[in-house]
Amino acid sequence: MNRTNIARLAIASTLIAAGLTSVAGAQSIVGLASFGVGGWRAPNAVQAGDALGTETAGVYNFLQTVNNERGMAYNPITGNLILVSRSGLTGGATNIRVLSGSTATDLSGLSTTGIGGGAFVQNMVGVGTDGRIYVGNLSTNTQSGGSPFRLYRYDDSLSATLPTQVFSSLIAYNGITAGTPRGGDSLDVIGGGAGTRVAIGYSGVVGYAVIDPTAGTAQGYNAFTPAGPLAGDFRLGITFGATSSDVIGKQTGGTAAAAPLRVTTNPGSATNGTSVTSATLLSGGEMAMDYTTIAGVPYLAVVDANSSVVRIYDFSNPASPALLVSGTTTSGTLAGNGNAVGSVAWGAVSGLSATLYAMSTNQGIQAFTVTVPEPTTLGLLAGAAAMVLRRRSK
Repeated sequence: MNRTNIARLAIASTLIAAGLTSVAGAQSIVGLASFGVGGWRAPNAVQAGDALGTETAGVYNFLQTVNNERGMAYNPITGNLILVSRSGLTGGATNIRVLSGSTATDLSGLSTTGIGGGAFVQNMVGVGTDGRIYVGNLSTNTQSGGSPFRLYRYDDSLSATLPTQVFSSLIAYNGITAGTPRGGDSLDVIGGGAGTRVAIGYSGVVGYAVIDPTAGTAQGYNAFTPAGPLAGDFRLGITFGATSSDVIGKQTGGTAAAAPLRVTTNPGSATNGTSVTSATLLSGGEMAMDYTTIAGVPYLAVVDANSSVVRIYDFSNPASPALLVSGTTTSGTLAGNGNAVGSVAWGAVSGLSATLYAMSTNQGIQAFTVTVPEPTTLGLLAGAAAMVLRRRSK
């Protein structure tokens, strides 16, 4: 293990064990009332103001219950959401949609001209701090003649903007010669401009890739010291931490213990990654995730694919995330999410509050206002000393 990370983790454990991370105040997770109905845009639900061509016979085409919506991201420049759908098109609408981050109303679509290839032509999406949108396909590489992973960039969210292919290669797998790697079920973006990095997780093999979309290059991390991550451990959930060198991931499992959360670092170059620690979350259904800091404290948000329950963990000690609060805005009997896919995205952060969006496939999109406790002076000191992973506030 990297000595710096060992030291950080040791400090975190010591301070937390000593009870120095006490907090004052209350925490809450409340549905964003203006978003859909009580914080939930349910599958198939049509809303007043939706763009033309987005519905058929009173059913919204791009958020259904047939496993076709997996990618969703928050645009910090516009305050809107980007939804990637593979559901049927009608009326000339494109299936990369721009939704209002405050109401969930479908505002417009992005052009898909020039996008092609892959098992799914478009699957996941992320947005940089500069508002540039990155859409990836699903690659099912079989080592010979497999489909490359392709990444496309939109420089803004205007409907007239055409996508630019910024990456297309099998080299993201870093020379793997065995197994059947599949990439693009999970994706996250950090940074902006030339500093933008995109992470994708694998199944079939160990690890993940970090892509530099400006250079059109990628570095795969398929071995970790000490040993920890197993094949597929970043496939269904991946998020950056503080920097592009900090990557967290998780895959599905019948129980939490069967699929531990993996916390890693990587050097950003062609060498192995470091396995910092592994942790257990509350449920094996928690894969889709996102990380941010609020008032100097790191938080990890996840959605349970089985129930659409959203959980917020205090991530000050990555080896033992502490459940802070949980909730859901859904109602009735939900369609199953048998593929355990979806997306979580932190929105704007202000003081002790932040917006949060979560989509478990087939179960609609939820929006919340999350309020965290105010850290004490000692709590802030502990968090600053302990944080192995501190992501940018979005």
